[in-house]
Amino acid sequence: MKCAIHTDRDAVAACCNCDRFVCPECKVSIGSREYCNTCLQSRLKTGAWPEQHAASSYNSGMGPYTPVPAEIKGWNWGGFLTTWIWGIGNNVWISLIALLGFIPWIGWIIELIMRIILGIHGNEWAWQRKKWESIEHFKKTQRNWMWWGVSLLIAYIIFAIALGVLMYSLYKIWGAMGLDKNLWGNMMPWL
Repeated sequence: MKCAIHTDRDAVAACCNCDRFVCPECKVSIGSREYCNTCLQSRLKTGAWPEQHAASSYNSGMGPYTPVPAEIKGWNWGGFLTTWIWGIGNNVWISLIALLGFIPWIGWIIELIMRIILGIHGNEWAWQRKKWESIEHFKKTQRNWMWWGVSLLIAYIIFAIALGVLMYSLYKIWGAMGLDKNLWGNMMPWL
């Protein structure tokens, strides 16, 4: 038997709702019942959610109507600090809006708003859009994203300080050499 959705894979179960055969990737176990992703999505949209599933921690990756376990709700520092990079890694494609931060004058406002939205909804969206092994696996991965974000922020701050020190040093050296003190204005006439 082959999976009804992935015809190149062997089926391991039949959906109790539609009787289609499904592979391990398409199968969702709820209590003693097996569902396919399609039937589960339609049950979620209509609100016909099996009671046993509320206690399950393995309902991730089922789409935007999937209930999110209470223990993963909260602020997502990885989404806030790394925005679109985090979004690609967690299948949260709306995070690509943060790339509009490169638009002159207003881009930083768009990016800041997107950072806040990803911080607030990041855990929920990541849980709903990607398959996770368990809640612990999810938390560990999001913690890793947080540390990558903190590392990038620290690297950025160090780079900005080093660049400021370098620019100040060059300004002092050029002044000691008798060069035009307004060199920055000559180099960047728009200032």
